[in-house]
Amino acid sequence: MKRIAFSRPRLPALPLEGGCRCGAVRYAVNARLMAVNACHCDDCKRLPGGPFALYLHVAKGGLETLGEPRGRFIRTGDSGHAIPPERCAQRGTRIWHLPEVAPDLVILCDGTLDESRRASPALHMSTEYAAADAVAADTLVVGSFQMTRPALWARFSEIYPASTEGEPA
Repeated sequence: MKRIAFSRPRLPALPLEGGCRCGAVRYAVNARLMAVNACHCDDCKRLPGGPFALYLHVAKGGLETLGEPRGRFIRTGDSGHAIPPERCAQRGTRIWHLPEVAPDLVILCDGTLDESRRASPALHMSTEYAAADAVAADTLVVGSFQMTRPALWARFSEIYPASTEGEPA
């Protein structure tokens, strides 16, 4: 991946709102994002039908949900851990993951946000599967799943320090 100079966007104002395509499941994020990452693994590329998928890390207590229970299936990720994506029971839209190894965390699918203004990823992972692409010079880039979430969260906080009210460093 080529590294480029990049002006990061501001973090979006809270609450962030979103939901599934049909509206059966809605949510609001009321807490500061912990991180944003892009995943290039084959599974994540296929779900949105693009070169990668974007995910927002949110403390479970910062997510308010509305709607009917979601459909759920469990798959094993490259990390070897179970990943239980939750979907809209009506149309199957993948909305978020509730990682069993991090019970206080929600990994929200970026494509379910109502507005497209959002932070850019602090980490690109599974890049051995990535198409030729460019990333911001300050972005962490890792091949296979070898990054811990605390390291990702720390890098995100360096790029988007809380003291700057959402301005990138």
